[in-house]
Amino acid sequence: MSASLLPEPPGTAADPLPLLNPYPNVSVVPIFDGHQCVVVDDFMLEPEALVDFAVRNHAFFVKAPGNYYPGPEFPLGGAMAARIHDSFLLHARAPLKVRRVVSMLSRLSLVTHRPEQVLPGQRLPHRDTAGLPAGQEMAAMVLYLFKDERHGGTSFFKPKVPLPEITALLHELRRQERAGEAATADVPSTFAIGSTRHFEKVLTIPPRYNRAIFYNGELFHSGDLHSPELMTNDPRTGRLTANAFFHVRMATG
Repeated sequence: MSASLLPEPPGTAADPLPLLNPYPNVSVVPIFDGHQCVVVDDFMLEPEALVDFAVRNHAFFVKAPGNYYPGPEFPLGGAMAARIHDSFLLHARAPLKVRRVVSMLSRLSLVTHRPEQVLPGQRLPHRDTAGLPAGQEMAAMVLYLFKDERHGGTSFFKPKVPLPEITALLHELRRQERAGEAATADVPSTFAIGSTRHFEKVLTIPPRYNRAIFYNGELFHSGDLHSPELMTNDPRTGRLTANAFFHVRMATG
């Protein structure tokens, strides 16, 4: 592979990724039971630079095996990841009741699959905290890098049935997927999930170009995608986001 085709390491001189806005518009939106979503508008000074970076590296976006995300992704590290980490500490640490960040990872993501092309479990609300020990959780960030707001934002859900019932439902769906069996659960046919027998939709944060949202990954959530026919494998016109996951220790009390 020639050097010209290699991914450009974020933060190099050839890749001047944008600085974060030192004076963004920050709001804190209640979700339920004391949980909050931190909304940061005008997140970057020049968001188009990150879109351009995605375009230049589009050939290296890949769909990771076993990953439920409905499209390809590209790791985002270096200076940009450090800036996202600093923004989390500045704007989201206190509202999300985080004591410290243990580690983080970030990536660029494109939704390219339509609802009928994914597994049933990919059309249900999900959490990001499976397998973490007590006292540790996963916080998350989504940064919207598209201007067509028809691509949709992010919705949050409150369980309507006991958590063990939902856990059993998700485990059974995974088992059926691995076995190649048809799903027996009542699974929505769309990514734009409404309230169901298992979940109550309590909040949808609409998208806005250069808007970042931070939230506790323990909460059930889902992309609110009403127009899957618009999905395209093109970073300039598709549903391009930057996503970050923060392995955190929570504050006590």
